[in-house]
Amino acid sequence: MRRLPVARWAAIVAAVVLAGCGGAGAPAAGAPGPATATSPPGTSGLLQGKYQAWAIAFPDRDTGFAAISGSAGASTTVRSWIERTTDGGRVWMAGRPALGPDQPGAQLGLAFVSGQQGWAYWPGLFFTRDGGATWRAERTPFRRVGPVAVAGASTWVVGYGCADGGCPAVIYATDRVGGALRRLADQPANTGGVIAMRRPTAAVAWLLLAGPHGLPSLVTTSDAGRSWADRPLPCPASEPAWQLSAAGPGSLWLVCEGTPQSQFTPGVIYRTVDGGRSWTQMAGELSLGVYAVSNRVAWAVQDDPSESVIVRTTDGGRTWHTVLSRGNTGTVVEAFVPQGPDGAQAVACIFSASGERFVAYRTRDAGQTWQATALPA
Repeated sequence: MRRLPVARWAAIVAAVVLAGCGGAGAPAAGAPGPATATSPPGTSGLLQGKYQAWAIAFPDRDTGFAAISGSAGASTTVRSWIERTTDGGRVWMAGRPALGPDQPGAQLGLAFVSGQQGWAYWPGLFFTRDGGATWRAERTPFRRVGPVAVAGASTWVVGYGCADGGCPAVIYATDRVGGALRRLADQPANTGGVIAMRRPTAAVAWLLLAGPHGLPSLVTTSDAGRSWADRPLPCPASEPAWQLSAAGPGSLWLVCEGTPQSQFTPGVIYRTVDGGRSWTQMAGELSLGVYAVSNRVAWAVQDDPSESVIVRTTDGGRTWHTVLSRGNTGTVVEAFVPQGPDGAQAVACIFSASGERFVAYRTRDAGQTWQATALPA
């Protein structure tokens, strides 16, 4: 799903109550033989209300987490929980539902340094050290949280001193999950807000910033934040950048906003292999969100108003091939995470007249086959 600047986080959270299952964007694909997933066993997890899977994380091959929140029936009270798996997604276990927006399951992101230790974040900050069995709120020197990025044992957190996230962002760091957050001594210049933050290594980071007047800019560091360098953005002024995917220290995939259509915003893919000094446009306007794993291999989720398909490229984004299509309306992929060039995990919302349910999909053979598991609720 498209991530908006942090100042608009409240509108995103409100949208889950009003809209329920929603979609993200991704490329139109022209490819033969898309795989169709096996049907999930049983009909458990049917929900009456409006819910959304905001995030999924797999810190290792077998351990995974998914954050789900929404509201029951006509209620506007946020209800959330975190699903867990320890066998690669074959079986999922739902945590105890919690009420209110200040809960780990109601956050927009998940980031883990190991199968036992990680964070739920945006707009709050929570941590677990026992594989998600328990969560605690992090004590922060700021009022609002933006993106979080981990690299090894190191965590960087974007913090805002104001409650609405409309003030300049500050980057904090810690080497211990749940440990004290220290402000980086050297901050990027002109940090109005952080749209996205990626850390392919502990030393290298990329920040997509919302500067003055909402104009995005791109900065990078190669020395763990001791110095920062600006990089040009290839997007036209009328098509701001909104998504980053870092496949390596010098390899970056960027999505620039295209012409809005209906409820989905198409984008244009650009790719750099020289650390952002030069860019190559890889595709025209397509509705997409990209998850790159190398210079040439990436996954993406393609949406229209009624269904999603998962697509994959092995030639750097020049062509995309459909690897998963449910073949019916009412299935929207809401959270996706790659597991290398051949593996991926996704959570989809399937909605019908009788309610909503969430299904997890997994593949380990580059999308040739998929297995599906209904998530408990």
